[in-house]
Amino acid sequence: MVFGFSRQNQFRPLEYPKANFCESMKTHQDLYGARRFAAGLAFRSTGQGSSLLLLHGGSGSRNHWVRNVRELSKHLRVLTLDLPGLGESATPPPGISDDEYLVWIGQAIEAHLAGEPFDMVGFSFGGAITSIVAATLAARGCGPRRITLVSPSGFGVPEQRSVVLEKIKRSADHADSELRAATARNLGVWMLSSAPSAGDPAVDLHLDNLARARFDSRPISYRDSTLHALRASGAAVQLLLGEADPLIFPSLAARIARIREALPDARVEALAGGHWLQYEANDAVNRRIAEFHLPGSRP
Repeated sequence: MVFGFSRQNQFRPLEYPKANFCESMKTHQDLYGARRFAAGLAFRSTGQGSSLLLLHGGSGSRNHWVRNVRELSKHLRVLTLDLPGLGESATPPPGISDDEYLVWIGQAIEAHLAGEPFDMVGFSFGGAITSIVAATLAARGCGPRRITLVSPSGFGVPEQRSVVLEKIKRSADHADSELRAATARNLGVWMLSSAPSAGDPAVDLHLDNLARARFDSRPISYRDSTLHALRASGAAVQLLLGEADPLIFPSLAARIARIREALPDARVEALAGGHWLQYEANDAVNRRIAEFHLPGSRP
């Protein structure tokens, strides 16, 4: 049972769409591993060793980790989860509250891992989710041992931030080339430190994610919850921030100072890159995640 819903068919999983964007089902499975569902949420795993669970960002999917999974799976068992209403996972029921949404994720993780020790990594919206769920699971005695957050949200309403995106929809009035060009420009405004070309794979990945997005992540992302939840989780913590991330407010220096005040034992580092740091600075991020989460590493 998941927060009062007793019928499993209320969590009907979506089938991964055919290759009308960048990734076929075969490519998806080859990179991320075989798919299993828990409470309607789609997990994939690849590699061997200690388990590391990756949570993606808002309006996204596991493909936010496309440049990370192969390298990390050389050292660890890498699990990727598509969050509810995103990617391959089930659509949230009408009227679900944000708290119920978070409980759903926690219960799915607990069911899927079945008591197995694990670590977590969260990006953006997935960072806010990771911290809250980690604290909840820790209170149940099954929380993650170590947490890395990459460009996390969950620092309150971004009142001092102004990010303006172009609005263009796929239609007969707009050629595919126009949609791709606008998407590339938008990626340069809020996800990457500079706009990619319209033919860049990042454009395909983002359009793929938008086509499958069925949940508005902003209410959870705008909570001021991440630091409090990280403290409550009791886990060792690493935070990686992009030097050119336009979503950090009021400034990078202020964000780092706030983190260090709340979590004096945490590792905090700013790397060259924008918001989608693990895509843009994948080598640096992969190295830091592997070093922090390999067995025997220290906080």
